[in-house]
Amino acid sequence: MEGSIRCPRCGEETPAENLSCIFCGATLPHRLGVFSGLRYGWRGILFLVIAGLIILSFLALVL
Repeated sequence: MEGSIRCPRCGEETPAENLSCIFCGATLPHRLGVFSGLRYGWRGILFLVIAGLIILSFLALVL
């Protein structure tokens, strides 16, 4: 099926634009927007560390 996502709970194919599975109602994992990656493991942590370093270096230059 084109434009579909496999449900992590029941394994059925559901249209990708849905927020939840049409078969079991489970929330589907979507990565929308810049900050949605924060929920997904080490990449979110890496993003936070890099963003924190940028902010700290900017504050060090300003102060």
